[in-house]
Amino acid sequence: MFKKLRSAFSTRKAMQSTPPSDIVHELSTEEMKQLHDCFLEILKDIDKVCSKHDICYLAAGGTALGSVRHKGFIPWDDDVDILMPHDDLKKFIEVFDEELSDKYEMTAPNSPYPLESMISAVYKKNTLKASFSTYKTPFPQGIHIDIFPIEKVPKNPIIRFFKGYTAMALQYLAVSALFYKYRNPQKKELFYQTAAGKFNYNLRCFVGFLTSFMSPEKWGNAFDNYVQWHRDSDLRGVPTDMGHYFGHIMPKEVYFPAQKGPFEDFQINLPADTDAYLKNQYGDYMRIPDESEREKHYSVGFSVNLEKDRAEGKIL
Repeated sequence: MFKKLRSAFSTRKAMQSTPPSDIVHELSTEEMKQLHDCFLEILKDIDKVCSKHDICYLAAGGTALGSVRHKGFIPWDDDVDILMPHDDLKKFIEVFDEELSDKYEMTAPNSPYPLESMISAVYKKNTLKASFSTYKTPFPQGIHIDIFPIEKVPKNPIIRFFKGYTAMALQYLAVSALFYKYRNPQKKELFYQTAAGKFNYNLRCFVGFLTSFMSPEKWGNAFDNYVQWHRDSDLRGVPTDMGHYFGHIMPKEVYFPAQKGPFEDFQINLPADTDAYLKNQYGDYMRIPDESEREKHYSVGFSVNLEKDRAEGKIL
């Protein structure tokens, strides 16, 4: 009963339990190889810029797990995530135009770039792998890597409790504002396939309607500002990751300094205590999960050369 209730309130859980839709693109084996090659190109370009400008980044989630367990991509993984301390992310945003804008575009809160969600992302131009949340929106639609900011976390447990739950509430309002503004019939049809999905869609729209007196950009920027903590602290967290504010709170020594790990044909940055980081996220992370346990990400369309595929009529 509790799991069903959690699925109804969690958009991610509701999406995970939703049957496939005609507009959702399932990647073939060949397309997955193309996707991984494209991800690797983006990773190497970001790594080069970070090395040049002394910007700290760390592989996150399945990307870090892939390095440890597979020495590269998890074969079925269709996304790449990295972490950056918030100050380093600001520095990355400052140099992005100069270093990467020829090949890439970006979204990020509190920046010159559009706000597509509470996290930042780097998209390769002339590609297509639209997330379902950005389908039929003005945001970039290409193959992309998400960047999650690492934040300082209050040491005082009472302050941490109130800050964390306030942050989660503010995040829910911000995401609902975006959801409501960019709702469309196709998204509604997908969610309405299950009772949990229908409930979640209507709840998001209702909350989004209530928050529509302020733009989604202002809500997102407010959340981004709120989760930062400028006092000294030995704790770090990733408030925008799957566990929300409390999911990845660990001593800063777990994250820093970065260490190198194998990833396909180059070395990627990993958390200092990768074992502790991965146990926090996955538990027994060396166990290969059953197919039913593997996280799936909905995408609409796929192309690593959009101009060519459109010319050939493969993409509308």
